[in-house]
Amino acid sequence: MIIERIREVNEMRNILTTLFRATLVVGVSFGTLSSLSAQEKSPDVPARKEIHRQYQLAPNTTVEVSTIAGPVEIETISGQSAEINIVNSAPTQADLNCLDTPIEQTPRKLVMHSKSLCTISRVSQRVTLKLPRNVNLDLSQIAGHVSVIGPTEGTVQLESIAGHVSTGSLQSAEMSSLAEGLSMEIKQIGERGVRLSSVVGGIELALSDNLNAQFEASSIIGNVISDIPSVRLVTDRRSDFEARIGSGGPLITISSVRGGIRLRKLD
Repeated sequence: MIIERIREVNEMRNILTTLFRATLVVGVSFGTLSSLSAQEKSPDVPARKEIHRQYQLAPNTTVEVSTIAGPVEIETISGQSAEINIVNSAPTQADLNCLDTPIEQTPRKLVMHSKSLCTISRVSQRVTLKLPRNVNLDLSQIAGHVSVIGPTEGTVQLESIAGHVSTGSLQSAEMSSLAEGLSMEIKQIGERGVRLSSVVGGIELALSDNLNAQFEASSIIGNVISDIPSVRLVTDRRSDFEARIGSGGPLITISSVRGGIRLRKLD
């Protein structure tokens, strides 16, 4: 019993270290997130640059968005047209010139990646996208919240997100290093399943009545609760849980979470 308890304490210490590092990744990329947040709240930033583009995207195109100094908001739509809207704001024009956000398209990818041209960048950004629901999303190093409104049919990958993440119905997802929690809807799940790890702030999953999946959670600091009568959680340790959803199926795997997990019925 003593050896087992020591093992659990060491495991929790490792989880806390991993989660703490996760909250710092985006901050290191941009210098100081607090200054960016202050700019985002101010409606009267003197220097401003807007980028508006439209593209045609084939099914299964991967849209990559990385190193963004602010929130990213995505709306999924029918058809194959994409709209890109980026607003860069800064205290001065000189500050504004310190950040470049090129957009590049290839047959299989659409890539947006901000590049700092100065030692210290005081530019804040807001990225708004309208994308076909049948593309793949790959977002990393985002210094703000991420929202995906509407269903997605492709794979969603998120890494190093400084703000809260909220998504519409996903079929396949892999997310890690989320600093302010996650709210996700799942109506149907693909063969690749859903994998979530290193999340601070807790996770809420809204599940449809006809979902068939297997739920597994490990190394959780906080309560794990199911508000769905048909989904019964089984645990053999204080931080590990599993449940069969419907008739079972692809895995929903969650690990290293501080803040707990809640399973609820999708409205």
